[in-house]
Amino acid sequence: MGSKYVKKKYHENQNNDKLCSVCQEAGYLLLCDRCPSSYHLECAQIETIPDGKWFCPSCCCGLCGLRDPNDHTQLITEVCYQCSRQYHVNCMSRAGIQFPRNIPSENFCSQSCFKLHDDIQKLLGISFPTGVDGLTWKLLKSNNSDFNMHDALRADTHAKLSQALDLLRACFKPIMIERGKRNIIIDIINSSTSKYKRLDFHGFFVMVLQKDDEFTCVATVRIHGQKVAEMPLVATIFKYRGQGMCRVLLHELTKMLSKWQVQRLVLPSVSDQLEFWQCVFGFSKMSTVEKLEILGFPLLVFRGTTICQKILSNTMFGMEIEEVSQEPSRFNPKDYLKDRLGPGTKRNFRNLNYKLRSEVEVIRKEKKIMLEDREKI
Repeated sequence: MGSKYVKKKYHENQNNDKLCSVCQEAGYLLLCDRCPSSYHLECAQIETIPDGKWFCPSCCCGLCGLRDPNDHTQLITEVCYQCSRQYHVNCMSRAGIQFPRNIPSENFCSQSCFKLHDDIQKLLGISFPTGVDGLTWKLLKSNNSDFNMHDALRADTHAKLSQALDLLRACFKPIMIERGKRNIIIDIINSSTSKYKRLDFHGFFVMVLQKDDEFTCVATVRIHGQKVAEMPLVATIFKYRGQGMCRVLLHELTKMLSKWQVQRLVLPSVSDQLEFWQCVFGFSKMSTVEKLEILGFPLLVFRGTTICQKILSNTMFGMEIEEVSQEPSRFNPKDYLKDRLGPGTKRNFRNLNYKLRSEVEVIRKEKKIMLEDREKI
């Protein structure tokens, strides 16, 4: 049987996802004939149901966008460990893309993806200065699958990831899936994998901004080769809000991504924060055409959010970090929200899946976590 266009409750193939990989909603879904992914026609930008077999954007060549099930002469790469895409060998040759010279245990589509992965590994766990006195940043990644890592280093990484998780838990309400059995925030921190691409968090690392031994700001980041990077979650501890911590972290992140020639950074924004990301950090809403360019990448999205992007370049960092860190002093998020929402309006960053805690809840949660940590000591 070829392509299927079915309702969730009449889903014929139990191996396929029952939610759309793009919008995460149920309904009439077009099922990929190679992987478990499912799509609404409009989300996949398809007007009519294809005849015969249909392959989702992730299973098609990342350059030509095609995959012919009847053409066995077209060699195609394995799924890339870094960018999660596949490519026709001929398409890569015509585009002048270098194949990886080293063959590690993981599969890489190109030398650039292999080098990017190698560069990230070299940065893990190392503190780097920001140019702002007392502030450093570092990258952390779950090492549960690294059996060659020393036990002391594994324990130290686990402790720091737990600290980052506590900060995110204090700022975000649990984002539950599978009828409340799993919290996406924990899965992202642990780089958990899944057969469903929308729930596969392989490749995520955590970027932290640190003052002495305290994490002030945390972001979850995944880099899909040089095409796009994503930052679905970012949070600042309450007592440091309004002091430019997020701006400093984002500056260091975009500087690092530009060095690796990553083209854009994307994030999901709730409607109440959309203008904030646009006016303060220079993000913009993605057009339909721009979304199509990254449709094949397994980006993490939340229902009810708007995908925003920041175009990166090697020449965007002419100003010093001191200038960047001073600018938030002229911007008060509380005044911005008061002007944006009007007097007496309740702050409510909510939709179906993505919920920020209120200020009172954040303070209460942070205190609870601190007491729990003291009890452990």
